[in-house]
Amino acid sequence: MGAEQKPFRVSTGLKDLIGRDLITDDFVAVFELVKNSFDAHARSVRIFFDQDRIVISDDGKGMSRADLLNKWLFVAYSAKREGTEDSDYRDRIGERSKPFAGAKGVGRFSCDRLGAELTLSSRATRQQVQILEIDWTLYEADPKKEFGDIRVRLSEAPDFPDSTLKPRGATGTVLEIRKLRSDWGREKLQELKRELTKLIDPFAVGPPKFQIEIIAPVERASDELDAQYNSSRREDQPAKLLVNGKIENPILEVLAQRTTAIKIRLIENGATIESVLEDRGETIYRIREANPYPGLQETELNADVYFLNRGAKVLFAHRMGLPSVQFGSIFLFRNGFRVFPIGAEDDDFFGLNRRKQQGQRRFLGGRDLIGRVDIKGVKGFDEATSRNQGLIRTPQVDELINCVRDKCVRRLERYVVDITWRDKFDQHVGDTSRMKLDESSALVAQLVSRLAATEGVELVEYNPHLVRIVDEKSAAFESSLKALELLADQTGDKALLARVADAKARIKALQLAEAEAREAERRAESRAAAAESAAHAARVKYGEERERNQFLVAAASLDQDTILNLHHQIMIHASDVHHGVKRMMGKLRAGAAVRKDEWIDFLERVSYRNSQILTAARFATKGGYKQQSAEVKADLAVYVRDYIETISSLWAPRGVNLHVESDGKKLERRFRPIEIGIVIDNLVSNAVKARATKIGFFLEIAKGAKPVLVVTIADDGAGWPPTLDPIERVFEKGVTTTDGSGLGLYHVKQVVEGLGGVIEAHREPYSSTLDGAHLTMRVPA
Repeated sequence: MGAEQKPFRVSTGLKDLIGRDLITDDFVAVFELVKNSFDAHARSVRIFFDQDRIVISDDGKGMSRADLLNKWLFVAYSAKREGTEDSDYRDRIGERSKPFAGAKGVGRFSCDRLGAELTLSSRATRQQVQILEIDWTLYEADPKKEFGDIRVRLSEAPDFPDSTLKPRGATGTVLEIRKLRSDWGREKLQELKRELTKLIDPFAVGPPKFQIEIIAPVERASDELDAQYNSSRREDQPAKLLVNGKIENPILEVLAQRTTAIKIRLIENGATIESVLEDRGETIYRIREANPYPGLQETELNADVYFLNRGAKVLFAHRMGLPSVQFGSIFLFRNGFRVFPIGAEDDDFFGLNRRKQQGQRRFLGGRDLIGRVDIKGVKGFDEATSRNQGLIRTPQVDELINCVRDKCVRRLERYVVDITWRDKFDQHVGDTSRMKLDESSALVAQLVSRLAATEGVELVEYNPHLVRIVDEKSAAFESSLKALELLADQTGDKALLARVADAKARIKALQLAEAEAREAERRAESRAAAAESAAHAARVKYGEERERNQFLVAAASLDQDTILNLHHQIMIHASDVHHGVKRMMGKLRAGAAVRKDEWIDFLERVSYRNSQILTAARFATKGGYKQQSAEVKADLAVYVRDYIETISSLWAPRGVNLHVESDGKKLERRFRPIEIGIVIDNLVSNAVKARATKIGFFLEIAKGAKPVLVVTIADDGAGWPPTLDPIERVFEKGVTTTDGSGLGLYHVKQVVEGLGGVIEAHREPYSSTLDGAHLTMRVPA
């Protein structure tokens, strides 16, 4: 018997394999159906949620009977991939060819993911409405039955069945999905809306060419309440997301003029990469270089990556209703549509978080950045069939990752980490004013000159207000001059070269004049040295005595009143501890159930009273202070400095160095000295537990409508653990980063807020030497 030709037989189980088993996420299923609307040239799509049904209606080109039979019902066939999807349609409307968001031929099975029944109504130009009815459960009854044996109902009508949800144009498609497989409550609808804001390029300039709208009548009452809340909320409160309405994405509005960004694009048919670095609305530099990635030359690449400083993160949370880290990081868009899940909070497609772990203070990670990379879907940039797996990994995709890391992230780091982070006050201003100070300008000049000196890099433009010759008296003058001289040589800028030469001549003349003046001064100083030395010593001694805070003057012995007062205060606090313990013991003996939160509250009160006892005892070693728990009006800045120098330094463990610096300005206000002692004692104790050997306190008075004492605290200990997220949790009761009780910083926050102030922890280190924990405390007058 001769060989026979036999076909494959296809089980009805195929429906699940390419439907619910492949598209495993409800949101991804909605995305796929919205993509189909986009590919059908729709201008808008409405997603309607009702009792046990979802209706998706678009105003696209629609489908004829032949389209349904030859394309939609042809499993795994994709006319988009074949290139015949719009051959006749574009001829009629004269539209320029555009790439498709999808091209697998399985996205239609997203309907099965969402619900058990589907009614598809569609009308093409000058056609009747075609109505296709499918019961997906028929494919689930008998896996031995063949796929092609199941029949679906196809009919036609003069108009759409539901007039309220019919397309707004002459053509379009309506998908009515019934018997939903998942619940769609308010929180899930809000999450869907957030995800839809990321589906189409949220960084696109101008009005959206494709509009998505969610309609959920059952949520309108809740939306009205949330809208009222949004209109009256404080600036520090995030907005609540309404379910109903069009998808709007104000990311550019939030980020523009407020942070640092790098933007790259391919020009000259992919042969050249152009990069622009911008800081808070000002261009820092624009460069061009040959494209070293051959795999990217056929695609169209545009990328915008933004660094989120503290101000941008706060504003983002306020406007968008959630922290930026939960929104996502660098998204990838293929043909204008997001590739899921690249950019999600737990995704690390570009390897930024792995890299960040290698150098917390040198590299930017996913939570520091937000942005988009937009590519054209040419060969080598195909999505995985499973729609939540991103791109199929190819050499071209590897080159894309390297390009984003090298040309965007690393160059952004060179500006942010090496320049703006060096100025600890820059994060509090909304413009580049501090970058125009001499030290920062010199660093910018060095950055730009190094770029100009890099082989193959053409410096097209730079900011003359930042890249400039700094003041001759500045410590950064020489480094700035060398950088600008190199820049002038590389760019052939004769005007800049002339300014550099003029500055060199001025500084040389100034140095000669200063040398002559110093010699004359030396002779005069020699004659007056003895008298001046004595006068200076007297002035210093007087100044120190005059400035010394009245509360902490050391005494050789304690007077009787002081001893009695300290004894009285310690007895009060110890008595409170004693009675609290007695009450708790009574509960336990009576067999009462004590909850965990009651234990925590009890221990927190005992810990706080113990802090007061310790602080009072430390005052006793210096004496002269009788009213440590009474409220006084005095110079808080001087008191903080003197407490650190006089009491904290005495009690610090051996090998731990406490350093305090002050700008010498005053801040008069009412406060309880013992509370300030508790704050400083706890901060020192925390640093010591984190194995710090150096602890710095830096005091300054910030100007404004109301003067504010700003105390920056930094140490060289272990710092904050990466698992502490968000970092504000360090002030919560019971949260500890060492082996302590988790109450120290909680007490500190209580005291500072009781003074009307705020305290915040920072991820970034204070300096290269004090690279551990870093906090800032602000107390108003």
